[in-house]
Amino acid sequence: MQIKQRVTTPLILAALLLLLASGCGSVLDDARGEPSATPTNFNGLVEQLAAREFSVANVVSGDPGCSDQVLVPMAIAFEVSGGGLDGSVQARVYRFKNDESYQKLRASVDTCAAAWISDPATLLMVDASPYVLVTDGVPAGAAADAIRAAVREAAGE
Repeated sequence: MQIKQRVTTPLILAALLLLLASGCGSVLDDARGEPSATPTNFNGLVEQLAAREFSVANVVSGDPGCSDQVLVPMAIAFEVSGGGLDGSVQARVYRFKNDESYQKLRASVDTCAAAWISDPATLLMVDASPYVLVTDGVPAGAAADAIRAAVREAAGE
């Protein structure tokens, strides 16, 4: 009988320790709270667009679409298609270093966009700090909503 007790006791102890350890993780997670989302890089934005059935092509880094040299390091020009669009549309994303930079330079994106947008009626601007995405040729509706969602997800919202 003593042999059974010696074998059973360590098994019960091990099971209790396992239960205790698994409970600690959730208690610690609750104490720390949810991790805050962080913005992704351009590849992450492309992945978010792809998840919504868009394709990205003809990517040109450093092309703000205007002569504003301050926007050059933040600008990426590309074409987006699919996702319910009839064809491809020109787009630019401006990714700012942080929210302070975004606040300081945001108005310059509007001025820059005015230089290359051909049809203000189909202008789509999506603000999700640190990103501003500007497209020319996206009609209101499901495609525009999907692009907004992709940018917001990439921004960590």
